[in-house]
Amino acid sequence: MREIGWRLTSTLRLLLWLLPVAVLADDFQISGLEARLVDDAYVVDAVIDYNFSEEALDALQNGVPLTLEMHLQLRRDRAWIWESDLVDVRLRYQVRHHALTGLYQVVDLQSKGKQSFATREAALVALGRLSDVPLIKQEKLRSGESYRLSLKSALDIEALPLPLRPMAYLSSAWNLSSDRSIWSLKP
Repeated sequence: MREIGWRLTSTLRLLLWLLPVAVLADDFQISGLEARLVDDAYVVDAVIDYNFSEEALDALQNGVPLTLEMHLQLRRDRAWIWESDLVDVRLRYQVRHHALTGLYQVVDLQSKGKQSFATREAALVALGRLSDVPLIKQEKLRSGESYRLSLKSALDIEALPLPLRPMAYLSSAWNLSSDRSIWSLKP
């Protein structure tokens, strides 16, 4: 009986010790999110600060591409749970390091557009700047109605090379994501 109590106490201590690690796991911060009307459609701009773990940055430096997925949703404010989203899009971007040239590359996996940068910091800043992302035509929104735009960004562990995935699933250094950021939209 005493051994069961000791195991339970040890387990609780371990969980309490790990709790701050779980709370600090949000290493991506969305510091800006807005939708604006351009011509007859809304577009989204966002600023995401990517604070990658040392393990992820080391992997990038050694040629492992890091894929990020941004989940963008637009739904009517106070919508019923069974109402479908007006927009539910996943944007995917990848940052790569080319050892031969020493350049970092940011790739838009939807359009296949590429940008090259001399430094890792410049590439990560560019990766975190979403600009003029098409959202929805103005005619699809009701005037006077309120809508909720949300954005969340996360590192896609499934896109890592297969030998790296088991470690990534078990390590908090690879479980990188942002909180969901919300923007209110009133046409």
